[in-house]
Amino acid sequence: MRKFALTFIGGLLVGAVATFVILGQITFQYRDYYMNAAHEQVFIASELRANRERELQKRVEAGLPEIVLTIHNNSQLRKSAGAPSVLRNVRDFYELNSLPIPSEISGILNEVPRNH
Repeated sequence: MRKFALTFIGGLLVGAVATFVILGQITFQYRDYYMNAAHEQVFIASELRANRERELQKRVEAGLPEIVLTIHNNSQLRKSAGAPSVLRNVRDFYELNSLPIPSEISGILNEVPRNH
């Protein structure tokens, strides 16, 4: 009986430590995401305040192919529930603004199902 109790308590401790580690990783990921988003917002605000809208627009547009390629080449990102929506939004951006889709991402964006 004593051996059973020790095994049970050991299992509880291992479970508690595993839970702590898993929750810690989730918290770190959220923290890192939030800090990156905050830095991005401050950068955007600074650029807009300095009347550099056009330069900001060019930088953001130039980064769109990289976003598409990163999602396409990373299996975890590709499996994300939000991935098709982001890819659709990029494709819609090019179409709504009558811009040619860069050749390195046109095949990827053509495979994304349309909503309508």
